Amino acid sequence: MAHEPAVLSAGELAVTRHLLTHGPASRGHLGDTLRLSVASMSRLARSLVAGGILVEDLEPQPGIGRPRQILSVLPGARHVVGCKLTGDTAYGVVCDIYGDVKATARAALPPGTPFDGTVRVIAQLAGRLARRVPSVDGIGVSLGGVVTDRSVVREGTFLGWHDVDLGAALRERLGGPVVVANDVTALARAELWFGAGRSHTTFGLLTIGAGLGFGVVREGVVVESLVDNGHLLAHAPVTGSGPRCSLGHRGCVAAYLNRDDLERHAGLPFDDLVAARTAGDATATALLDAAARALGHTVATFAGALQTTRIVLAGEDAAAITDSPAVAATIAERLRPGPDESQRCRLDITTAPLTFTDWARGAAVTGIQHVLGAL
Repeated sequence: MAHEPAVLSAGELAVTRHLLTHGPASRGHLGDTLRLSVASMSRLARSLVAGGILVEDLEPQPGIGRPRQILSVLPGARHVVGCKLTGDTAYGVVCDIYGDVKATARAALPPGTPFDGTVRVIAQLAGRLARRVPSVDGIGVSLGGVVTDRSVVREGTFLGWHDVDLGAALRERLGGPVVVANDVTALARAELWFGAGRSHTTFGLLTIGAGLGFGVVREGVVVESLVDNGHLLAHAPVTGSGPRCSLGHRGCVAAYLNRDDLERHAGLPFDDLVAARTAGDATATALLDAAARALGHTVATFAGALQTTRIVLAGEDAAAITDSPAVAATIAERLRPGPDESQRCRLDITTAPLTFTDWARGAAVTGIQHVLGAL
């Protein structure tokens, strides 16, 4: 790994982040938007250009009068490796400063996922990816579970780990900046800079797949760790007469949406259940419609609790469940105002099916934010 790059000052970071999320801009526009004086904006621009972060060029199609100088971020200013850990595989990417994936790789984890063996695999994966770019400035790792201090895995849901300092072990082996994050939190960070955060300062992220995950961004700040790791929302009751989840709750959100629970109730794998619905099977359709209604209620509750109109749905199972019209119907019913209510609310909901490359990119974007000093 390259030597540890200097983090940006608060002003440099504000300018760089704005250009990354909103695109090239003139000094004047940046100064007005960020409320910086002409002198301060000029000083920051000179520093960032000299540091190899920004480039300043003439406006491609100048209007009447003197052409403006336009600032933009150099894509190759930073490169970061991102690694997503599952129970048996490490999925890796290397991204430029915009979070654009330049190369991918994957490696099997040793049986039983021993800590030292997993650290070795991550280091080897990072070394392979580093050869695909001029240099690597840091590494971000994400996994399901509870992470503290951006380094210590308090609870590795799919790895069986408890209270291990993954960040310290990787820093000792690789050198340079390392950041460890919950995988859904890492995705929320990617959405903040390169997705929903471009238009909403507060939004929620809900992932549906092997488990249910919740990410929260409030007023432009990612909530680092949830007080309950999403447990309260995942086990909120939908109906008192529904199926039981693995914890014994009857008719809770997890009983309908957690893949293991849904497969247990269906008696067949999730993909087969979706195929059966496509073939017109009434039982499969009823099960997935029930899951869709549970999702609709969860989205409405999540949005109401956050007081946001923006919810991002993601994960391996999101698209199949949102294919049911019951999702939209349930949300519409929840949004229907009473006869004496004048205020109307509409939710902006997008669905983003995820591959493991997307999960790894979330880890890489978290790493980019870390090496720039945003974390």
